Amino acid sequence: MKTLALSFSVVFIIFYFKKVTAQNKQIVDSLLQIVNTKTTDTTLIKAYNDLGIQYASANHLKAKKFIKKALQIANKIKSPRGIAGSNNCLGIVHYYEKEYDSALVYFKKALSINQQIDHLWGQASALHQIGAVQNFQSNYFEAIESFKKSGRLFLKLKDSVSYIKSIENTGVSYLLMRHDEKSLAHLFKASTLYERRNNISGLGRTNIQISNVLIRQKEYVKALAFLEKALPQIIQGGNKMHLLVLLKNKGIAFKGIKQFDKALDLYNQALKIARSINHNKRVYALQSLIGDLYYEQEQYQKAIDFQKIAFKNYSKSDYKDKTCTSIGLANSFFKLNKLDTATYYAKEALLLSKKAMRLDLEKDAVEVLAVIAEQKKDSAKGFAYYKRISLLKDSINAIEKQKQARELQAKFEFDKKERKIKKLTKINQQVKQRHVLLIIAFFLGTFLLSYFVFIFRRKEQQSCIEKYFLNRELLKKDKELLEKNKELTSNSLHLANKNKALKTLKKEVESIKYAEDQNTQYNYQKLIQTINFNMTEDKDWDNFKKYFEQLHKDFYSIIKNKYPTVTANELRLMALLKMNLSTKEIAGILNITQEGVRKARYRLRKKLKIESNTMLLDMVLNI
Repeated sequence: MKTLALSFSVVFIIFYFKKVTAQNKQIVDSLLQIVNTKTTDTTLIKAYNDLGIQYASANHLKAKKFIKKALQIANKIKSPRGIAGSNNCLGIVHYYEKEYDSALVYFKKALSINQQIDHLWGQASALHQIGAVQNFQSNYFEAIESFKKSGRLFLKLKDSVSYIKSIENTGVSYLLMRHDEKSLAHLFKASTLYERRNNISGLGRTNIQISNVLIRQKEYVKALAFLEKALPQIIQGGNKMHLLVLLKNKGIAFKGIKQFDKALDLYNQALKIARSINHNKRVYALQSLIGDLYYEQEQYQKAIDFQKIAFKNYSKSDYKDKTCTSIGLANSFFKLNKLDTATYYAKEALLLSKKAMRLDLEKDAVEVLAVIAEQKKDSAKGFAYYKRISLLKDSINAIEKQKQARELQAKFEFDKKERKIKKLTKINQQVKQRHVLLIIAFFLGTFLLSYFVFIFRRKEQQSCIEKYFLNRELLKKDKELLEKNKELTSNSLHLANKNKALKTLKKEVESIKYAEDQNTQYNYQKLIQTINFNMTEDKDWDNFKKYFEQLHKDFYSIIKNKYPTVTANELRLMALLKMNLSTKEIAGILNITQEGVRKARYRLRKKLKIESNTMLLDMVLNI
């Protein structure tokens, strides 16, 4: 399961060099042509690095030779990016050699240089590859931290595909730690993001990884559902290695629900693909799985046939796989009651388990030997084996506890860092929010100030306009008032002058009427009557009243309402007083003497019960 998961955790390295992971003659020839022609140093650096990657999995020495040539040129022209790229490529070569410590050194060098030159994508790439190596070293917490850092950088660079790969590989790290809940959470998140981007290959990979978790939980039916979803995605993606893994997982799931025929068919399909891509290790692993499947079906000879082929073909350094296959062979031969052969393979498994440094496999091998001894009725050996099993169990438990303690400590440190990061992120967000609020407050304040200034100026402008129109109206009214005053004054002067002229004319007529004959005297008398009529005619007073009312609205009605007994002549006197005319001017207008005016004013005061002339004048002026 670990190897299966790790095959996906290095997906970024495969993604970054997706066209150069196998030795492709056409690409190699093209790159050799570039390095053999005169070209720029930067082009040479890239060409030599790409050549190194072409040979990374096939010829490590040749790969290193090309990459070191690139590094030499990069150092000569002092190109930080070239140096970082060459270190990155050397890390990949060591990664293919399974020299993870050396790979980590080169990836960290690449990271450091990229940090110095502030090359964010280079930093993100290096961090992602560091995380992949840390997974192989079982440093899962460190791997998670590396993936999360790379994810944040990819997100900052708006490289969404690489960001999702970081989430996916964080899920793989949790899977390897057996933190199934967190693993599924990250894998589902990655799956959702891949679906939004319609990234078919990403969807296929995450569905396979989800099936890995479910198979480990023995949720075989659920695992099959995800594998069915992944099948068209993987076929469309065209990656045979991914298809091989999918078929293998389906086989394991069908085996889990005891559908052995379907499981066997799927294993054989996966075996065919493994042979087509010349992936020998996968071939042997599948042969071993087919052997285990026949063992489950109690077809022990067939199980032995496949297990023997796998055991024979595994390389000498594949201690773990050879141990598992040896134990399988020992169990199969035991079932066929071939105890000596079973003992041979059990002892072989015991030796290999020590080389693999796997106490759990050593225990499994000893358990087979104990059962064989018991079958042979060799109680002494059987007792020794069971005693050894007990010791191995104690050692395994102690190691497991130490491992759990280390994991808990690492988890505590990791969670502590996570909390610190979250706290710092929260503080940073709060600071940003405060800055945003301050900016909003500033702009809002500026807006409100501008708005109030605008409103104030608008009101001021409106007030000025209103004042202007008010002044215009007042000027107009003043002009009208002046005109009316002129008309009223003119009318008053006209009345006074008319009466004065008529008086003079009357006197002159009276002075000569006695010197004439009787007929003439009659005509003079008629003329005097006409003069007297004109002096008292109301027509001129009507005109006067009209103009006066325009200037002093409701004056007459107010007087009449307040003092109903006032006569028409008294009203005329009060109107003339309102105009603030002198006694002489009033006498001329009313066609009476000044003494007559004083008497009329006195009578008016008595009627209105007003003590003095001043009070009478004040009363009239205030109406």
